[in-house]
Amino acid sequence: MFKKADIILAVTLLVLGFGVLAVLKGLSVPGNSVAVTVDGVPFGVYDLSKDQIVHIDSANGHNTMQILDGQARMTEADCPNGDCLTFGSISQTSQMIVCLPNHVVITVLGESGPDAIAY
Repeated sequence: MFKKADIILAVTLLVLGFGVLAVLKGLSVPGNSVAVTVDGVPFGVYDLSKDQIVHIDSANGHNTMQILDGQARMTEADCPNGDCLTFGSISQTSQMIVCLPNHVVITVLGESGPDAIAY
């Protein structure tokens, strides 16, 4: 059924996949703010250390982002599928929430370096 080479290839691909995942996880650091863009245009930058609710209204729809205990999450979205509500909370520089129908992107920013975005 499976040849020895097939099994070796599958195991090698699994090990490489987990290795890449571990490297990416190791590169992410806790963020200090989140940037919100709508249609690729900056909407605002919000401090993760301040609990707040942000209403994101645009021509495409309405979203609500909540920042609580250093984490941001999407709590409301009037898009048809609501996939952005299932992303959960984000707080690391390698994380983002995307609402494609409403063209909203929330990205965690670090202090400086390649993760920082000037707004």
